[in-house]
Amino acid sequence: MIKPDMGGGHPHHHGHHVFHHPRVRGLVLPWILLSLAQGEVHGYQLLEKLVAEGIAVDPGILYRTLRSLEEEGAVSSVWNTEGAGPARRVYRLTDSGWELLSIWARFISDLERKLSGFLSLYERILKEGKG
Repeated sequence: MIKPDMGGGHPHHHGHHVFHHPRVRGLVLPWILLSLAQGEVHGYQLLEKLVAEGIAVDPGILYRTLRSLEEEGAVSSVWNTEGAGPARRVYRLTDSGWELLSIWARFISDLERKLSGFLSLYERILKEGKG
């Protein structure tokens, strides 16, 4: 099961400093789960929902993630052949997917508290002067 992992990414060396660029790429997965929790959709609709929420995701990554979630049992899919045009694979959350979404919700809630504390401390340091 894909669980929250907020690894810092690869450090970039510039002289003697090491910079870690902020990453939220790992948060695409919970957005996919949350979008699927709203009802079954085909891949392109899901991509549109994510873009509407301000989550930029490469279509290839989206489909690979959906396949991975399906292999893990968090998502199921069926081919929809109704209507005009080609058949489309329609995705929905399974019970396992709902559990995974709940895990992510708890993780993000905890992260939100930590980020709030970070910003509060940062603002206090700025008001007091930089060291």
